[in-house]
Amino acid sequence: MVEIVPLPPLRRYVLRGDPAPLGALGLKVPPLLQAAAAGAVHVLALGPDEWWVMAEAPPAWPGGAWVTEVSAGRAGVSLAGPDAPLLLAEGCPLDLTHFPAGACTRTLFGKVEILLWRRGEALWHVETARSFAPHLAAHLAEARADLLA
Repeated sequence: MVEIVPLPPLRRYVLRGDPAPLGALGLKVPPLLQAAAAGAVHVLALGPDEWWVMAEAPPAWPGGAWVTEVSAGRAGVSLAGPDAPLLLAEGCPLDLTHFPAGACTRTLFGKVEILLWRRGEALWHVETARSFAPHLAAHLAEARADLLA
């Protein structure tokens, strides 16, 4: 069984270039395609010079940080349950059996580009552009129904 829950509104930021502003927020710069956290602020290293920061409240960015807020254009869901990798396999080309907790990446689910983050052994964060959210939700629901059949 997999529980699919829409994520509450989150603040999402893209930081490009110098990761020094992450340290000013108390965040450790994670290795590429990994996530780190400081309290309720999470950072995902999605490229050699690109980090996504997610928080419930706006962080106090230091002056000079090259940051773009992308909150309004994104939507996400949480997948919880031991069968989440099977559900994701319905539309994702990655072998998720070798995707450890803390790992993150960009990939596809069906024809939708997603950001995929394995937050724990049975907890996943999936998000996409807000305009694709209804399609993603429908495809996830269909995949869940296939698992239950």
